[in-house]
Amino acid sequence: MARRSLLRQPVEQAACRVALTHLDAAHAAHARLKDGGDTEALHDFRVALRRTRSVLRAYRPWLGRIPRKLRRQLRVLARATNVARDTEVMMDWLRAERRKIRDKHRSGFVWLQVLLNERYEASYAEITREVLKEFAGMEARLRASLAPLANTDRAAAPSPSCAVVTADLIRQHLAELAEHLADIRSVEDTEAIHATRIRGKRLRYLIEPLANEIPAAETIVGRMKQFQDRLGVLCDAFVQARKIASAVETAGAEAARGKLDRTLGSKRSGEVAQHALPGLIALALRLQVETRRRYTVVERHYLGDRASRFLNSVELFADALNRREA
Repeated sequence: MARRSLLRQPVEQAACRVALTHLDAAHAAHARLKDGGDTEALHDFRVALRRTRSVLRAYRPWLGRIPRKLRRQLRVLARATNVARDTEVMMDWLRAERRKIRDKHRSGFVWLQVLLNERYEASYAEITREVLKEFAGMEARLRASLAPLANTDRAAAPSPSCAVVTADLIRQHLAELAEHLADIRSVEDTEAIHATRIRGKRLRYLIEPLANEIPAAETIVGRMKQFQDRLGVLCDAFVQARKIASAVETAGAEAARGKLDRTLGSKRSGEVAQHALPGLIALALRLQVETRRRYTVVERHYLGDRASRFLNSVELFADALNRREA
């Protein structure tokens, strides 16, 4: 017997099935993480966890059977991968900047690379040691909570369809996104920018599962992905700025204590860290310029009067989703 359209399924059943699809993706990425040689495994694992959490959060009123403790464990697990991911993004940016670094600043560049490599290896080792182990048990418990309803063709009681509920959720998420966009007035509004990106990501995750059934959803998802990417590189710049500032403090402390960075083979106490400081400061200045450029892109496409043009297309999609069920 053919399975009903996702949109026409009771919301509990549809949400469980979508969550299980994301959990399958996390399981596959989890297996690749064990290998250690797959450079995309961590990214894919994080994305799958985020999507799973997003479904459980958005459809929470209809998924009361998911224990609060399990939701909390999933959140902790996802956050445990943040350091490795942020460090990885910073390392990618440094590699892209390599050819632009002047010789007089090279020591700072190399010093930061060494520091980041050490931090990445430590954080990745923790993921391998702790996160992978925790996920296995959590996955089994989450599947046990989701599977019974996902595999039944009848809900315990009459409930609205996935289409009706999702259309309402899209409007709710859209209203939150509009409020956060309105809070962004300059590149200094880092918290508002970060919150806006998160709301955009959650909205995209709501719409993505519908792309196979509604052609217009694919267009909306493409626009949301572009939105997420543009705000994402800006948020990455904020993280990178904090990491460089932390590196400057570390280098300054090492220079003051006269510590030797054995990685570069210096035999003179404290000089490596001391010589690294001008290069780190130069990187920070380069990043400031890049951050403003990234903000200008966001401002040009999504802020002020441009916000309504971007948001209206999603509002129209929610209306069409409701009419589909009328």
